[in-house]
Amino acid sequence: MIMRQVAEEPWGDTSILVEYLVHADGAALNDSMGHRWAVHDHPPGKDFYSWQNRCLSAGEVYNPYKVDFDNKTTPSLCNMDAIGHCRLGDLSTRQGMIDIAGKIADSDKISRKMWTDTLLPLTGHHSILGKSLVLYDDFGPKARGERLACSLIGGVYRRKAVAKDWFPNGVELSVKGKIEFLQQTEYDITDVEVSLEGLRHTSGYHIHMTPVEEALQFPCEDTSLYGHWNPLNVDPASSPRAYQGTPDQYEMGDLSGKFGSLDNRTSYNAYYNDTLLTLFGPRSVLGRSIVIHKKDTRRWACSTIERGYSPSEARELRAIASFHNPNGHAFGYMKMRQLIYNDGSASDTTIEVKLRHPGKNDRNVTRDHNWAIYVNPVGVDATVKTLNTRCVAGGYVWNPYFTQLADPLNDELYRQECGPENPLRCHVGDLSARLGTIDIGVQRKVFTDANFPLEGEVSAVGRSIVIMTPNRGGERYACANIEPDYDIIKYANIEKPPRFVVAQFIEDIREVMGIPEWFLTVDSRQTKSLHNDACVQILLHFKGPIANKLEQDFNRLLSLGKLEAPSLYIPGYIQEKRKSKIAYKQCGARDPNEKSKRRQSFFFLSSSSEKSIRTDLKLALILLLSYLFV
Repeated sequence: MIMRQVAEEPWGDTSILVEYLVHADGAALNDSMGHRWAVHDHPPGKDFYSWQNRCLSAGEVYNPYKVDFDNKTTPSLCNMDAIGHCRLGDLSTRQGMIDIAGKIADSDKISRKMWTDTLLPLTGHHSILGKSLVLYDDFGPKARGERLACSLIGGVYRRKAVAKDWFPNGVELSVKGKIEFLQQTEYDITDVEVSLEGLRHTSGYHIHMTPVEEALQFPCEDTSLYGHWNPLNVDPASSPRAYQGTPDQYEMGDLSGKFGSLDNRTSYNAYYNDTLLTLFGPRSVLGRSIVIHKKDTRRWACSTIERGYSPSEARELRAIASFHNPNGHAFGYMKMRQLIYNDGSASDTTIEVKLRHPGKNDRNVTRDHNWAIYVNPVGVDATVKTLNTRCVAGGYVWNPYFTQLADPLNDELYRQECGPENPLRCHVGDLSARLGTIDIGVQRKVFTDANFPLEGEVSAVGRSIVIMTPNRGGERYACANIEPDYDIIKYANIEKPPRFVVAQFIEDIREVMGIPEWFLTVDSRQTKSLHNDACVQILLHFKGPIANKLEQDFNRLLSLGKLEAPSLYIPGYIQEKRKSKIAYKQCGARDPNEKSKRRQSFFFLSSSSEKSIRTDLKLALILLLSYLFV
């Protein structure tokens, strides 16, 4: 149920749109008509699914103007022509009843409706945000009470995305500027603003499938970012010439095809609207990337499309499920990001998946793995060889809202009703039903999930992600815990031994610290030489749930040259013959070459210098003796 009103105009009309309103407990498969509905005083508590006295925590119907209400007489006075006689939250009396579909297939004709209300403020002193919406069932069980369901009324904020942190593709980079996307709701068109400078012999620019990997020397290549974002599978060969068609005739990511190229430009400023490109839902471009091409189609520069927000209005949460146990059955990570607004409202969650089979040279590929969030974290059981006992500590699929609890064994009904078009009908933990299956050993993928909370009473953090056997199998194949993902940035100055290579240095550090590659990365753009190439400065990113410990251990390792124990504890895994020392040294403020010159001049003195030193020592000794015997 979506309510919409002009911002900061609480006196204005509010549009109410109801979509996909269906029974979700698995017990009621028939359509039900004539349900009362109202806004109540308080957010719902844990009694939202109680079999007795359901939703009583929501309080009474919201009535901030203290309208005198009598169950027997007042309802006849309240209507759209006499709105002053209505309690603010009493929607059914002034708008009419709502209907609930028994199945998702019937929801369009049964429950999809739209109203306009003149007494429903979304801002101001009497805003309904943070309160609850209650649906009634006057013919339900007496023990349950008249309240059928309740939900928190939260904010839906505009989405802004921006690509501005540009990476060169192995060549000198001159481009500056940004590409911004702005969308009010999923029902609105997306505004696109392009402001670029420093263009040189460029042509096309497109949205590609995955985010930029900062550590790569050539981060924009097809092996990392792949092709254009094209979720609707438009055949590019059938698209009209550039800027000659409508957005639906091009790949969703083909921005230059839809709105004009960068040919013969050194700077480019443009504003346009895209009716298909979206920042909401499974087709969102958030977490993907922009690639600028040269005229010869070479990839020249790229940037990740990140959320645009002010720290005063929201904050971004990051989490990771790290599959790093060498004895495990998958190797890689799943990274999650979500925006939390000041009123507690949350955005969709973007998920980046990068998985392969364990072993440096393992190139095996398995496809169509179901995956899900399980209620508990896992431990040593993640590495068990026997499928029947693997990942058992995870428990069962996470279902905090008790979806289909009345008929949990009716899997056929669940599969019919749960899907990408109605994600709230799915168990919160059932990721593959909403997002599709994943492959191991192939490309990275980015998903956007509308029901993957990273904070609050209902949070996925602290639970586990379990990957099932391939080909949509039902046995547990691999698992990892969902933990906070921090990012600590640090500059390090390292003395350069002969044949020094940054990539090898980082690999040696990871080996001693016992961490996977995604816990320690280097921003390839910031590497530079110091002291006439005697030292190198690199920008390090310490990531993951123990990022702070990683930074401390790195400092200790550079200072002492060794690390007694690995930084990362891996349950059930002990590395034999672990490397604990490095030969690298930290570079100070002075040029190491100058230090060596001073050491040489001290140890290799001329004969005249030796004579003068002896004379000085004799004089000092005479003075000391004369002082003692005075």
